Amino acid sequence: MSAPSDFDEAEVGRLAPGLTLALPRTPHRGRVGEVRAASAGASLELHDFRVYQPGDDLRQMDWGAVARTGELILRVRQDEVSPRLEVVLDGSRSMALSPRKAGCARELALLTTEVGERGGLGATLLVASARPERVQGPVCRAALRAAAFDAGDDLHAALNRLPPLRPCGLRVVVSDFLVETPLPALVARLARGAAALFLVQVLDAEDLAPTGGEGARLVDAESGAALEELLTEDVLAAYARRFAEHQKALGAAAARARAVHLVAPAPQSLRALALGALRPLFLPAGGA
Repeated sequence: MSAPSDFDEAEVGRLAPGLTLALPRTPHRGRVGEVRAASAGASLELHDFRVYQPGDDLRQMDWGAVARTGELILRVRQDEVSPRLEVVLDGSRSMALSPRKAGCARELALLTTEVGERGGLGATLLVASARPERVQGPVCRAALRAAAFDAGDDLHAALNRLPPLRPCGLRVVVSDFLVETPLPALVARLARGAAALFLVQVLDAEDLAPTGGEGARLVDAESGAALEELLTEDVLAAYARRFAEHQKALGAAAARARAVHLVAPAPQSLRALALGALRPLFLPAGGA
């Protein structure tokens, strides 16, 4: 299958050799007996603390920390497992608000998998479309060419259709994160089982600042329903306020889950994003 017109695979190929992924500051996942992981394991070596999430092992609860903070705090211990990278691509309709937004999302997912593979991380791609799929290694490129942004619901709902997220050293989620779901619950779910989590938020120009004009309307990209009759100045101002509040809440949810939230404006080139807004994720190869 040929690549969509706004999916620049050649630019991915030019950028990937010069980049490496930012791994957790703690020792990252390695082959058994080779490198210690930074995920929750059962060894006796204490690694870190984090807030309890439903499904966690209650035997790892630090009751002293609970008494001091009033929060449910777990002891997180190191294990030794194979290195893994997991990339989740949101396949909801809003990701195809414009051809460039869809192309940018594909490029970022492919760049992440290819840089990870070059760095020795076994890359897994999960596409959260109406018919979700999980692929690994070289197949990721073909899966991204064929990826359909056709899900009529948001990322939180799509996670219920996806194969389960697996423990990994690094998880990167490519989405616009324009969801109605409570953000703390969504981000906590995405963080579970990952030593490090990056939320790469791809936003089109119309997401960032919708334009008005005669007859223009605000439409739900997932359902196609008109949310406002006309995009008047008052409607645009209200959208700007809600969007700013949403971004603040997403940043707070990421911070609570010890995730990194990065905004990727789709109109920018892939090179500009990798060397600019996404520099915390994509480091120069051989650099710190």
